[in-house]
Amino acid sequence: MAIPFFSIDLKIKDVLELLKNISFPYNKNVSSNKIQEILNKRFPNKNVVLLPSARLGFYLTLKKYFKENDEVIFSAMSFPLYIKIANQLKLKVKLIDVNEKDLNIDVRKLRDSISKNTKGIIITHLFGYPCEVDKIKELIYDKDIKLIEDCAQSFGTYYNNVETGNFGHVGIFSCSLVKIPTTLGGGILITSDSDLKKEIENWLTENLSNSFLKNITYGFKNLISIANSYPLLYSILSSKILFFLNKFNPRSYRKIVYSGMGLKNKRFDPKERNNLNKYQLEFGISQLDNYEQTKKIRIENTKYLQKELSGLKNISFLSYNPNTNWNYQYFIIRINKDYEDFNKKLFQKGIHAMEENVWNCLDYNYSIENKNENFDICKDYNSKIVRIQNSSYLKKYHLDKIINAIKSSINE
Repeated sequence: MAIPFFSIDLKIKDVLELLKNISFPYNKNVSSNKIQEILNKRFPNKNVVLLPSARLGFYLTLKKYFKENDEVIFSAMSFPLYIKIANQLKLKVKLIDVNEKDLNIDVRKLRDSISKNTKGIIITHLFGYPCEVDKIKELIYDKDIKLIEDCAQSFGTYYNNVETGNFGHVGIFSCSLVKIPTTLGGGILITSDSDLKKEIENWLTENLSNSFLKNITYGFKNLISIANSYPLLYSILSSKILFFLNKFNPRSYRKIVYSGMGLKNKRFDPKERNNLNKYQLEFGISQLDNYEQTKKIRIENTKYLQKELSGLKNISFLSYNPNTNWNYQYFIIRINKDYEDFNKKLFQKGIHAMEENVWNCLDYNYSIENKNENFDICKDYNSKIVRIQNSSYLKKYHLDKIINAIKSSINE
């Protein structure tokens, strides 16, 4: 049985609810009010906006806060599409190398790079591990610099008992198919800026449609994706096709696996998606209701996997600050040998891990002001990270399969 490269924490009743709401997509306002209420309780001091995608929230935030030629700083290991969006808006992008411990932005190097021209800093809580936000805020407390948190992978992660997204002027969470929680494509923006909330909500109302046909089509596509997130169904439906492509046409394989990153288009289209519909909102409500329960299972899964793999030669784990509470969305493994060979062997054994070399923003043909500087850690570690999706429905025999595949792939 193959382990898919993404998974969704859900129950059978969620699928039945999804089918019902695809067929009868009415009373959307009731669902919208309910999920808004849940999020308002979670983020009581913030304005909350529901989005069709996190990337749209990022685009509209940059458009409001910055003008052409403003300097914005990113981590060198960030979501590449966000760099593309900054380029599209004609901002000057500067990258900062990451630290070796958790591959988040290096605060010391950030301090040396902030200048009078810096107008914004975008920090990515990579793989759900939180940045050292308190130190970053100290660097800019007396400066007119906007701090934007990319929380795409860090919903439910806490730093000093404060959830990520609450530290900056804006926090943007992704609720895409491969995130926890998911609305099967969507995002959440939280901000202390009530004007930003109003502007984004007005933009959504004026510019996005809610086509019934599009919603039905999108819904049934999501059903196929949900089926593929279960090991048994994934083994039957897709794993053999992906295995064939990975072996004989790796380029096509990568196009399929990374298609959701939005990198193939020359420009980001802010109108690419409909507004969130009823079944997405209901799905999100169920995900939020079950979040703490599923997180407990993910924590136990991670403890078991790390215990069984600890001390294994050529493997290590990212470390994080003891005053953090991580969301355990992924198993992140650092490989200290032939990365491509290891991934290939894992794939042959039915473990379909994500290759994380997509995060190095230096590898893309983007306009970067300081591209010629040294980014030693980013370049070194970018091709050593393997990410396996954690999930509440992974049983002990699934975890044992992952552990045995890793051990044998390392030792071969």
